[in-house]
Amino acid sequence: MRTLLNPWFLAGCIIWCIVMVTRKLHHPIPIFNGYIDDAFAIPVIASIALCFQRVFIIRSNYYVLSAGKVAFTVVYLALVFEIFLPMISKKYTGDWIDAGLYVVGGFFFYFVMNKPIVSKKSKA
Repeated sequence: MRTLLNPWFLAGCIIWCIVMVTRKLHHPIPIFNGYIDDAFAIPVIASIALCFQRVFIIRSNYYVLSAGKVAFTVVYLALVFEIFLPMISKKYTGDWIDAGLYVVGGFFFYFVMNKPIVSKKSKA
């Protein structure tokens, strides 16, 4: 569960909460509402997936997501939210900047967040 205590994961969740609250209050903050939440989408989703894998599937804190799995997540989100959903619903708008931010978030997750959890043993 320490995977979900990563400060970057927590920051992404806090930003998402800010976006949701400000939308509900009809006072969205443009930079948060438009782009920062997209940049944090992959790190948050991939962290949840990594935690699930570590706890229920692999059962090891040393497990990390492969580059292919992170790339799949990026492509999947870009296709669904920037191409397919805008085609079938007026509620969604396709934006290639968002897709680019998914890529940035994917790289950030893979190179910064996607690390094994190593226990710190105290010296006796």
